[in-house]
Amino acid sequence: MRRYLIIFLAILFSIGLYFLTKYILQRLTKTNSVFISSLVSLLGFCIFILISFLYLEGNAVDPSYLYNPPSIVDGKIKDGSFSN
Repeated sequence: MRRYLIIFLAILFSIGLYFLTKYILQRLTKTNSVFISSLVSLLGFCIFILISFLYLEGNAVDPSYLYNPPSIVDGKIKDGSFSN
């Protein structure tokens, strides 16, 4: 779920960056404002995705615990547990 949130925020960030860059370049009366804005937006999207995944997914490692599911022993339910 976290990676979908990162991708969604990166898309919002890149769209905002596109419009901001386009607005600034139009105020400066540049002729290639759409192309440059698209390029800056794509670059910003890639950088945002890379930084977000490295920051948020860097600590996400597989757990080292083993799970023993609940079982029935002598007609009674024994709780499940985690063990190292």
